[in-house]
Amino acid sequence: MTQDDEMPALEIQALDGSGGSETRHGRIGRREALTLGLGGLFALSSSGVNAQGQTALTFWSVRLNTPELQLALKGILADFEKAHPTIKVTNEPVAGALVYPKFMAAVRGNAMPDIAEAYSYHPLQFAAADQMEPMDDIIEEWRASGQLANVTNDFAYKKFLWRDKYWGLPYNLDVRAIYYRKDLLEAKGIKPPKNWDEFQAAAIATNDPKAGVFGLAFPAGNFHITQHYYMAFMFQAGGSILDKDGNLIFGTKAKDANVRALTYLTDFVTKHKVTPEGVAAYNTDEPHTLFVQGRAAFCMGTGGLISRLMKEAPNLVDKVGILEVLEGPAGPAGKLTAGFYNPMFVWKHSPGKAAAKTFVRWFIQPGRMEPMYRAAPGQHWPIFKSDFNTARVQENRLLKEMLTNVVPYATDFAYPGLGRPEMGVIDGEKMFAAPVNEVVVGAKKPEQAVADAHNKMAQLFRA
Repeated sequence: MTQDDEMPALEIQALDGSGGSETRHGRIGRREALTLGLGGLFALSSSGVNAQGQTALTFWSVRLNTPELQLALKGILADFEKAHPTIKVTNEPVAGALVYPKFMAAVRGNAMPDIAEAYSYHPLQFAAADQMEPMDDIIEEWRASGQLANVTNDFAYKKFLWRDKYWGLPYNLDVRAIYYRKDLLEAKGIKPPKNWDEFQAAAIATNDPKAGVFGLAFPAGNFHITQHYYMAFMFQAGGSILDKDGNLIFGTKAKDANVRALTYLTDFVTKHKVTPEGVAAYNTDEPHTLFVQGRAAFCMGTGGLISRLMKEAPNLVDKVGILEVLEGPAGPAGKLTAGFYNPMFVWKHSPGKAAAKTFVRWFIQPGRMEPMYRAAPGQHWPIFKSDFNTARVQENRLLKEMLTNVVPYATDFAYPGLGRPEMGVIDGEKMFAAPVNEVVVGAKKPEQAVADAHNKMAQLFRA
């Protein structure tokens, strides 16, 4: 699974001034409300010790569940158990359709898994429900050993800092990029665009529906992936959801920039008409498929598109490039794109908490996930600088371009603020995907769509 997989999420219908919430399951408190916008996770805990006298741990995975990744993970877990014979780790993949009922059962039954890997802000949401074990000790170990300096981006771990404690540890990066057809641009005498104006002009110039080629394919449906690309343009326009102190500014101080970004993105559909007709219903796969079929000059895609190109269209690989993150109205300071430093975390009440942390320490080490990266090129990225100096990356042109043109600019939804549990709800409830879809289908103007989204977000930040 990737960060953009559509997961069931409980709708938050209203938050009142006392911090409570009314949902379709009845009245709940504020701390539980912060856990309801999840796109995902959790299952039942292990019993602590198995019949062989080993500490038994349940490891819940949300993003490592394709056949290729599961096979790679199996080998990694076998290596861990060989090195730690007194610990037994059982991996339990979480399927999207089963995430919500398992999560609710775990919260209500006080039966979380010992360890989980999941999406960006899950550990903060569960910390707000007093279910997470702080990870400050491991952060300090990384600092003392120099490992913290090896992390690609400080925001990778600082995003998990809430109320002076770190509630998760980054273990990989999920990137977003703009892919392009080098041959189609060259045929028009166009160089790879570097900024908003050049990108817009290139998408218009390469749009040729009579030849079956669209200028741009991107997801504009009411899905999680849609807000990822909107976020990139928000940064480039100088906008954001939070300020550096963690205050909500989406529709206030950042409104003009966010409206400008939304207008720029949706104009490709409503004004320039360089996208397929069905883009308003597109999730992740549709733009990827069009690009792999050679039917789009530009495509907003995940890192996993590299794997699809290598497997499904190897003859197209040499004709594809990855754009450097665009420079927008905010100039070099806003040259950022959406990327997700995804966490591992430990349940506060795990009977094998010490063993769980031993596993996390071992698992998040340079080189440890190399089998994962080989199994699905581009889908997952290391968090450590030293992991990029491998033949796997250096001998694959698309991976090298992603490393050079995208990875250094990848950051997360809360930027420039640090982690807040509310961001998990904003993400999980797709609160800034809706504006894109609403404008594309003609339901709202950009200004109104941003204002309405801000009002929904603001309910979460009430004291």
